[in-house]
Amino acid sequence: MLLFSVVMSAVIAERGDGQDDLDKREPILLSHRGLVRHAPENTLPAFASAIELGLSIELDVYQTRDEQLVVIHDTTVDRTTNGQGEITQMTFAEIRKLDAGGWFHPRFAGVKVPTLKEVFQLVQQRQRKPITIALNMKVISPGIEEKIVSLVEEYGLWDQLFAFGQPTDSSRRFKQANPKMRTTVVKIYNSKQFSGALEDPLADCLWIGFVPNRDEIEQAHRLGKQVWLSLHIGDERPDIWDQARASQMDGICTDWPLECRLHWLREK
Repeated sequence: MLLFSVVMSAVIAERGDGQDDLDKREPILLSHRGLVRHAPENTLPAFASAIELGLSIELDVYQTRDEQLVVIHDTTVDRTTNGQGEITQMTFAEIRKLDAGGWFHPRFAGVKVPTLKEVFQLVQQRQRKPITIALNMKVISPGIEEKIVSLVEEYGLWDQLFAFGQPTDSSRRFKQANPKMRTTVVKIYNSKQFSGALEDPLADCLWIGFVPNRDEIEQAHRLGKQVWLSLHIGDERPDIWDQARASQMDGICTDWPLECRLHWLREK
């Protein structure tokens, strides 16, 4: 039943039967590391399934020892591949040999750790309407900002992408590489921190852990800033989803994007 409802919601979105009006009221759903409950996290199958269903994606970026940009969550390959080692100390060839899918289910055996370029190519090939891409910067290796900016420019994703998680000096390097690159203030958990972040010139986006009121969201929007809610990722919280929608914030990062969409569809 869930699969039928999800497929129908995708069909409705594709037809456009009033969906533009709905999109104005409903936050964008950022699928955390792709559809992590249905495919191995931060892999092309996880992202492809999300994109095909009209979801946006959040992902994690690292630079290998030989300066290649790869998409994986942890600082090591230990948890999500059949190998061991720190990503920044491994070459791309070493990482590419690993199986990044078999741990999740045998049907995904042989899936590789993707490059950021491969993810961007996938987005261009699969998206029906522009999705949002949230880049989580876990480790800031020398020169990583310039490489990411170059790749974003190559694929023309300025309006679809923002980087978060990086320290202030990294955000400045992003802006120096290209002012179009959107950067984010993170770890905002109350109204006082929210208000302070609105004054930060590097806060094109705010990554928050609470639901501001409608006035606060409107103030952020008047300043041209987007507001993204990061839930405690393991939680399925329809009450928070509804509060976020009522506040008119821009989006929600969650492990449960399909359940959230279905919850809203059932309400209608």
